[in-house]
Amino acid sequence: MRSRGTSARVAAAAIAAGLAACEDAAPPRRDCAATVWAQPQRPGATLELVGSWNSWYVPGIPLRASREDPEWQVARVELPPGEYGYLIVEDGVDRVDAHNPLTTFWQEQDDLEVSLLRIADCAQPELVVDGVTATPTGDLTASARLLAASDGSPLQRAEARTSDGSVVPATIDAASGAITIARAGLPRGKHSLELVAVDEAGREARARAVGWVEPAAERPHEGLLYQIMIDRFRGPGGAPLAPPASPGGRAGGTLAGIEAELDAIEALGATALWLSPVYVNPVEAREGRGDGHLYEGYHGYWPLDSRGVEPRIGGEAALRSLVTAAHARGLRVLLDLVPNHVYEDNPRYRESQAQDLWNMSDPPCVCGLGGCDWGRYIQTCWFTPYLPDLRLERPDALRWAYEDAVWWTETFDLDGLRVDAVPMMPRAATRRIAAEVRERLAPREASFFVGEVFTGPGAWGIEVIRYYLGPDGLDSVFDFPLMWALRDAIAHESAGFAAVEASLAEVEAKTAGSGGTLARMIGNHDVTRFLSEAAGGTASDPWASPEPQPEAALPFERQALALGLVLTLPGLPVVYYGDEVGLAGGQDPDCRRVMPAWDELSPPQAKLLATARKLGTLRRCSPALLRGSRRAVTVTADAYAFERATPAGERALVLVSRAGEGRAVALADFSLEPGEYVDALSGEAFALGPGAAVPMAPRSQRVLLPAGDPCL
Repeated sequence: MRSRGTSARVAAAAIAAGLAACEDAAPPRRDCAATVWAQPQRPGATLELVGSWNSWYVPGIPLRASREDPEWQVARVELPPGEYGYLIVEDGVDRVDAHNPLTTFWQEQDDLEVSLLRIADCAQPELVVDGVTATPTGDLTASARLLAASDGSPLQRAEARTSDGSVVPATIDAASGAITIARAGLPRGKHSLELVAVDEAGREARARAVGWVEPAAERPHEGLLYQIMIDRFRGPGGAPLAPPASPGGRAGGTLAGIEAELDAIEALGATALWLSPVYVNPVEAREGRGDGHLYEGYHGYWPLDSRGVEPRIGGEAALRSLVTAAHARGLRVLLDLVPNHVYEDNPRYRESQAQDLWNMSDPPCVCGLGGCDWGRYIQTCWFTPYLPDLRLERPDALRWAYEDAVWWTETFDLDGLRVDAVPMMPRAATRRIAAEVRERLAPREASFFVGEVFTGPGAWGIEVIRYYLGPDGLDSVFDFPLMWALRDAIAHESAGFAAVEASLAEVEAKTAGSGGTLARMIGNHDVTRFLSEAAGGTASDPWASPEPQPEAALPFERQALALGLVLTLPGLPVVYYGDEVGLAGGQDPDCRRVMPAWDELSPPQAKLLATARKLGTLRRCSPALLRGSRRAVTVTADAYAFERATPAGERALVLVSRAGEGRAVALADFSLEPGEYVDALSGEAFALGPGAAVPMAPRSQRVLLPAGDPCL
């Protein structure tokens, strides 16, 4: 048997596996062999593949020089259907295939990370969705093709089934395997189709296709994501909630309460909802991470049933109703996925402790406590002694994770997932989760993945978050480095706007070409509320000293500036419920207070809400704010100005002043087309060009659009 050897992890190679049609076949047939391409790192070296198909013995499968490009070597691998691990070997040194995004861990090779090869079953036909188009008038067309099984049995019939069970006939071309589904007069919202094709041998192939009529955002990354902690938002019928008897207790929020507030959520300019986990959680309260306080599973992050919806928030029926109502408004719905751990009474843990599927120690290594530091044990430690940590290097454990993701997405017609605790899992896990969901939905943007990669401030955080982005990785991660920079510059005024610009410039440079989108926010459910930071800082013990709700205008003005930047910068803005009205809060769980009633807002809260709604709806309207590139114009300690512009000529100029007195902000580096610009927030007009200066009120923001812009 081959020994592990040295893994180089840096290779130039490419894999093309499993689903190509033979060019000379009619109808086209599946080709389930894998073709592996690689470039030698040393000129003239010979490469070979070793893998699990023969217990890693050498010599392996040789790669031969490609006739198309002599710099590359290629091997065609024909294996029975299944999953295999493999490595590329050059001069006795093995490496993963760096251009194959999927890896796995091979237990027989001491948990070595290896490239994953998946061989499909060519005894079955394959249905491939080529495209979905929808018009604002409600016409939807889905095109697909059947790749025949190895016996060549042609397409006999096809149809589509809608989410309500209706059957839509298809137009087919048996010779080519082409399938077309056409629908007309559809209402606004999401329309999901399950395509079913049957060959002459009676074998079925299925695929799912999604089309949107008048979505709130054309693409998920161009929207505004509204984060909701279900238990703390609204009760049945949208009723405001009373604070829980204990900060760690359940308040009684429901899914129906969110549905009742969709008008208010839309008024903010939101295009998608991010819901806290809906798993069934335990009833009993448990002690927190060494703090002596009792917490209930109101937050949803203690999965007792990995595929059950918590009855106390409304159960499955309420989740379906909310998703349907949101879709009818063009809003997407993302659910919080928790693949890293389960609650100790989850049947999966109870029934599999002897199967090496968990990161076990005695006593459990609890993250950040005792000798179990986050740095060394982040992928094996437990959040608490009652949250067993999955060993996702094991195929069965990983299968739970990605099959759960597929189940939740398909069962509730979701539009994406927020993946919890990403750095606590191997990157192979998040990539596999995303791949499995994406393979079952078309087009590619029908599912959107945003990952929690929690970091502190500074450049090191940028290095961490970039690792998980990419076309085969997560679509988005949260820009924690920018969040901390905004707090320093605006909430604390301990740094100037140069720190904000530096953070933006560095993350843009280091994530360029990844295809990923940075999710930007001023806070979330794991950190202190921005408003309390802006009011002077937060106490260390939220149980003994909960933060007061400020009455002075200053912290609200600071929060308006920070929200204004998030809503006008590139990326995906995320608004944590309550931030639009200036909800106070200290450390967890104080940062998870109940949402205040609309008719009980103080004047500063009502003013902040009006500003947030105006900015949110403006962003939803303006192509420059949605898609435009960013260019800094003015960066001083107290003032910040930047341009947003698209190749089509849409443009905007954003100015922020944190100064406590009125000032003029000079535009020495202005590069947009000169002319008359109008402040979308105040209606004031200005003649802009190089050297112009724009007057700014104390602690204010302007969003200047060309006169005549349709968003004015």
